[in-house]
Amino acid sequence: MKKAILVLWVFVLLVACGEDMVEKPDNLISKEVMKDIYYDIAILNAAKSTGRNKLEEKNINPDEYIYEKYNIDSVQLSKNSIYYTSKPTVQLEIFTEVEERLNALKDTLDAKLESESNRENNAKTKKKTPTKKDTVPSKQPPKKQ
Repeated sequence: MKKAILVLWVFVLLVACGEDMVEKPDNLISKEVMKDIYYDIAILNAAKSTGRNKLEEKNINPDEYIYEKYNIDSVQLSKNSIYYTSKPTVQLEIFTEVEERLNALKDTLDAKLESESNRENNAKTKKKTPTKKDTVPSKQPPKKQ
């Protein structure tokens, strides 16, 4: 009897683990598009925290921007986020790629800033460096009498 109950529990666990906990949304957003959405959300969140005035000046509402750009609504995005969150390996893959793209963007911007900084420093150095006169007396031919 104990063996039968144990076998039944193992069977129930195997069946339960094989089922999706969250149903696939009707309007499933592809994994590739979700990567793009999360990337854009990260960029917009950074912009909100550092340059809120710029977004307001340009009348950019970050949420509306995402919905319009990807032709989705908040419910569709929410359902898809929940769906992908229920699949940890897929979610990890999505966020890993988003992180790689953000790091690549950061490296590009850092290199650009460093290049501009070097150019400015070189320009300042050229302006500050006085022209030196030759300290070695030149040999002039003797004057004729």
